[in-house]
Amino acid sequence: MDNSNILTETTQKLKTKVILFSGVSLFIGLTETLPAKLFLIGLDLTSSPKTLGWFLFGITVVLFINFLVVVILDCIKYFKNNLLSINSKNLTGDTVGLTYSEIGEEYERTKEYSQEDKQGTLGEEAEDIHRKFKVLEADFDKRHLNSSNIAELFFNVFSPIVLAIVSSGYLSCFLNQ
Repeated sequence: MDNSNILTETTQKLKTKVILFSGVSLFIGLTETLPAKLFLIGLDLTSSPKTLGWFLFGITVVLFINFLVVVILDCIKYFKNNLLSINSKNLTGDTVGLTYSEIGEEYERTKEYSQEDKQGTLGEEAEDIHRKFKVLEADFDKRHLNSSNIAELFFNVFSPIVLAIVSSGYLSCFLNQ
C-alpha cells in the first residue's frame, strides 16, 4: 500500500456530483415538493410537475452507479499489494515445491542458500516463486486495467451517447407534435 489517497482525482470530482444530486434529491424527497419553474433555464413545468423529479432521479442513479464502480476499482488498485499477497501466499517453486515461508524455515535450519548448483536449491525455489508472483501481478494489472477501461467506456462513452440519442429522440417527437 502506498501513502497516496485511495480515491483518484476523477473519483473525487464524481463524488462531488453524486453528493450534489443526492442532496437535491433528498431535499425534494423530504419536502415532497418539486419546483414548478426552473428560472435558471426558463422552464415552466406546471403541466407535468414530476418530470423534473424523474429527471433528477435518473441522473442521481446513473451518477451513483458510476461512482460505485469507480470507487471499487480505486480500492482494488489501492489494496493491490494486500490482494496479491493473499493470492500468492501458497505459491510454490517448481522443483521441490516449497513456499516462501518454507524456504525461510529451511534456510534457517540449514543456513545455506547456494546459487552455484541451482537445481533443487532454495535459491531456485525462491526464483520460481518470484517469477510466478510477477505473472500473478501482471495478470492482476491486466484485469484491473480491462475493468477500468470497460467502466470508462460504459459511463463516459456509451452512456452519454445513449442519453443523447434518447433525449434527442424525445425532444424531436415533442417538437414535431
